[in-house]
Amino acid sequence: MNSKIINSIKQFVIAVLTIVLALAVGAILVRISGNDPAEAYTTLFRGALGSKARISEVLVKMIPLTLMALGMSIAYKAQLWNIGANGQLTIGAILAILPGIYLGLPTVILLPLSLILSVLGGALWCGLAAWLKNRFNANEVITTLMLNYIATYFLAFLVYGPMMDPDGGGFPQSKVLPDAYHLPLFSAQMRIHGGIVVAVIVILMMFFFWRTKLGVKIDLIGQGDKIATYAGVNVKKTVMVAMLISGALCGLAGWNEVYGVQYRLLEGLSSGYGDIATIIALLGGLNPLGIVIASFFFSALLVGGATMQRMTEVPYSVVDIIQGLVIVFVIARTAIHFGLPQKLLRKGKKDA
Repeated sequence: MNSKIINSIKQFVIAVLTIVLALAVGAILVRISGNDPAEAYTTLFRGALGSKARISEVLVKMIPLTLMALGMSIAYKAQLWNIGANGQLTIGAILAILPGIYLGLPTVILLPLSLILSVLGGALWCGLAAWLKNRFNANEVITTLMLNYIATYFLAFLVYGPMMDPDGGGFPQSKVLPDAYHLPLFSAQMRIHGGIVVAVIVILMMFFFWRTKLGVKIDLIGQGDKIATYAGVNVKKTVMVAMLISGALCGLAGWNEVYGVQYRLLEGLSSGYGDIATIIALLGGLNPLGIVIASFFFSALLVGGATMQRMTEVPYSVVDIIQGLVIVFVIARTAIHFGLPQKLLRKGKKDA
């Protein structure tokens, strides 16, 4: 059997075990709190998948999470730790909504234009971190994280200041987009919208991306700069391209939020999706199919968790704990993969 297929199966099994372990520990905590785990998880499951409307809510959550996780997987494959997905989504959303509020263009022109602007916004915001890394060897974890804060406060400045809706009752939000600019719904009874078509196209493209020359170059950089240079890869150029694509997909998630869900700018627009997308990318093994599956799980967890809190006495914090446990297990898996325990053990023996 092909080694890549074996590795994919292995990654899938590990991801499933990670989820099962997290749910098992969550069940123990539910029991300790005096509630019935079976009832809690049944309610969670029904809240996420119990009707077409519920499933549509899961899909609505999946779109930005999947786009962001796919974008982050490109950076992570190159060992570039883009932690700035929230900021890239925010900048993408800001640029995307400007023509919708101020230009009054025909829908057939406005939607593609706003999509392009969102992609450019996210790409440039992430590209700034790539430039700092290439020019000054600045750590991308720090720069992308700091850019998150800048984007967040810039959005707050806009919705409390020049872009605040005068008819919004003083709430920090921009004007609402005209109905003609809203992404079309597939059904009046469900919130799933045309953004899912864009997401599916991106997912399909990602399956082929890693077979292109650029995909191979990014993969080589992830194996080490020396290996990539020896193979004839321009490391700095490829780092820049990888980060631009990563940010572009996060910016695209911002377009989805303002044209498909919120229809305006709001303070805290990203809803912390970037943090969840990081978990999804790692849990999915940086594989497009794995990311889609992990994104579905987390989206169902978020939607079903809200129902569980309303219908039972189990607090929503249990969902947060399950997410945290998945992070712990993913980090542990990554550490074992890179032989960290053995390295620490050898270091301890030397120090002794």
